[in-house]
Amino acid sequence: MDVSIESGKKKIIPFIQSGDYFFRRGVIAFRKNHLSRAVKLLERAVKLTEQEPVFHIQLAAVLSELGHYERSNDILESVVQNLDPGHSECHFFMANNYAYLGLFEKAEHCAIAYLSDQPDGEFAKDAHDLLDLLRFEKEEEGDEWENELTPTDQFLLEHEKACQLLEEGQLKEAIVLLEKLMDEEPSYWTAYNQYAQALFRLGNVEKAFEVCEHILEEDQGNLFALCNMALFYKKQGQQQQAESLIQALSAVHPMDRAHRFKVAQVLCAVGAYEQAYDRLKELEWTSISSDPEWHFCIGVAAYHLGQEEIALRYWKKAATLGVQQAADYYAMSIVDILQKEDVTYEGWHVKQKSRQNS
Repeated sequence: MDVSIESGKKKIIPFIQSGDYFFRRGVIAFRKNHLSRAVKLLERAVKLTEQEPVFHIQLAAVLSELGHYERSNDILESVVQNLDPGHSECHFFMANNYAYLGLFEKAEHCAIAYLSDQPDGEFAKDAHDLLDLLRFEKEEEGDEWENELTPTDQFLLEHEKACQLLEEGQLKEAIVLLEKLMDEEPSYWTAYNQYAQALFRLGNVEKAFEVCEHILEEDQGNLFALCNMALFYKKQGQQQQAESLIQALSAVHPMDRAHRFKVAQVLCAVGAYEQAYDRLKELEWTSISSDPEWHFCIGVAAYHLGQEEIALRYWKKAATLGVQQAADYYAMSIVDILQKEDVTYEGWHVKQKSRQNS
């Protein structure tokens, strides 16, 4: 407690510790890997500020790190049921917990629930990766839970497959599946945007633009459609049209981290390297920075800003995470044969083994 002197007497002023105080201390303990202490501090924070969902979610995260998956999921379920259903990330965290518990069916349903609500969200790529792993487990168990999928589950699994085909450069196959998804759900704009990208990469430029324009007519200001059009115009050499969209994107600062990453990727792809670098650096201490594409993209931006040593560091990390183009740039730079005009960022991720198909 604090003690002050007033009129010659000691006055005791109580030190009131709020939920925020214990939450901050809990996060610090968590980052220092003092997990048991973190749990105690976060439990105190939750007790003092019961209606703050973030406190509950952080407590659930620490409990998961300690292997207390059931209790973690109980807390996460309570958040979406009783506090704030808008915290879709709870579904993703529950999916991970169920996977650790070996409850693969429940893990799949939670991952799909997250992707249903946040198809382009911060953890979308991780959720797709988890579904890939769960699919492998399902094959090992003889597809025991295939028949229990709901129509929504099946739809999102098919979309996950379309994402995989795009990433592998199997564009025609992806288009077939995306067209099916668009027919089934005419307002699922994520599929439309991916459809436009696939069309453009196959050379069907006019139709790709038409799809983007349709999205913007139906969903004004759709960020991913604007990103696609800026990228398409730039790649087509239509600088004036590209520039107006680039300026518009430069003024956009999305709250969602995945959307912020998308804008940064496009800015890098169109040559706005300083803006791209600054935005990517803002994401360095978030989960986005675990994405190999983040390391590759920020490396490209850094290189064009004359920061070759920094670029090499990011490319080296990206190479260890499987980005072959980063490994190529790193190797060429080390032997001093890399030219600035050779260093580009496409704006979409294609696995190296399928690059010839794109």
